[in-house]
Amino acid sequence: MARDKLDRIVGLAIGAVAMALGCSESADDSPSQGRGGRGGNGAMGGFGGSGGAAGSAANGGTGAAGGSTATGGTAGASASGGSAGGGGSDGSAGSSGAAGSDGSGGASGAGGSDGSGGASGAGGSDGTGGSSGTGGSGGTTCAPPSPGSSGRNPLFTDQYTADPAPMVHGCTFYIACGHDEGNTGFVLREWFVLSSTDMVNWTKRVGMHFNTFSWANANAWAGQMVHKDSKFYWYQPVNQRGSGMAIGVAVADSPEGPFTDAIGAPLVDDALEMENWNFDDPGRTPFTIDPTVFVDDDGQAYLHYGGFGRMVVARLNGDMVSIDGRLSEVTPRGFFEAPFLTKRNGRYYEIYAAGVNPAAIDYATSDSPMGPWTYGGRILDPLPNVPGQDAATSHPGIAEFAGQWYLVYHLSNGPNGGGTYRREVAVDKLNFNSDGSIQKVTPSSGLRF
Repeated sequence: MARDKLDRIVGLAIGAVAMALGCSESADDSPSQGRGGRGGNGAMGGFGGSGGAAGSAANGGTGAAGGSTATGGTAGASASGGSAGGGGSDGSAGSSGAAGSDGSGGASGAGGSDGSGGASGAGGSDGTGGSSGTGGSGGTTCAPPSPGSSGRNPLFTDQYTADPAPMVHGCTFYIACGHDEGNTGFVLREWFVLSSTDMVNWTKRVGMHFNTFSWANANAWAGQMVHKDSKFYWYQPVNQRGSGMAIGVAVADSPEGPFTDAIGAPLVDDALEMENWNFDDPGRTPFTIDPTVFVDDDGQAYLHYGGFGRMVVARLNGDMVSIDGRLSEVTPRGFFEAPFLTKRNGRYYEIYAAGVNPAAIDYATSDSPMGPWTYGGRILDPLPNVPGQDAATSHPGIAEFAGQWYLVYHLSNGPNGGGTYRREVAVDKLNFNSDGSIQKVTPSSGLRF
């Protein structure tokens, strides 16, 4: 059922190019026909460049919890040591996913409540930071990073980290991300939780394995964690056994887990989408990847997801694990994949990978978390990849911590063997102008304070 969509990937890639050149936004309950190729149970090939050979599938066992590793900056106490949690052991290989999407765009995390200060920097900031669920520091007054301290990009080079999603809870900056283990295709079996209290020293832990979802058999792709009512919800796209990509929800009492399947079944899958739009062909449904969830000031939560130039929006019920009403397509201009929804000073921001791979990072704004969206501009230009490898993906998320906003993203040409299928998470400062527009970010070798 999943493989029949692969024939449409070329057409959708061409469509994405048209979007990148400046298409108008859409707001329609009836999505356009066709979508990009959904891979099977194996690792997925890349987009752009030469396409990349499909990696082998892995239904491996649970990754070792292990200790934590840390990357230090030039100042501040070092994070706790120990060895990094190892990945799960390989299981028997499944069928290869030919030229599928890596799900990399996935949406980035959100978290905390009202931030206490807007970002500073050139042009200044006019407001008070984030709101509930946006990744703000909450009502807590957090100490800023120590003057003179500095970090490094990428954050880790001992293991490959991809598709970052930030969440600030209390005075800790968390990044939920995937663990790249492929060479010529996207092979991801588990997710990491990175954390820091000073934006300089970082700790890395294994947060969850895809087999937390008993109905999944591959593809720990780009997910996002949010906090509501003393619980942490981690929305994850995985390959549904006997079908294609689907979105699951795991829940825990701590952002470090342990996480358990909150439903025992997908939150969104082909069956739900086909019923929603009255389709008889799963190939017509949007690509079910890259979930982003935002919890607004009034406690209402919103889910956005999608790829290949189609973004779906929906409301969540108060239980955080069911859909309230119908799914709709409301796609910002130039959208390719990797939506991230947040809010600042009463304005909603959608951050996303734009164009085609190698994708840029653009943003759009709205007066409503359901859209429609007004194009805002470019945040990050397409990043380089290793020569001879497939075109690099891009995956954004933003969050405010101690009065400063930050952009998290991944590199595809990092040190220690980094590449298109061995990405590495990085963080840079993000600043707003007085009118609420976002200043362009230039990648750095590391944060400086």
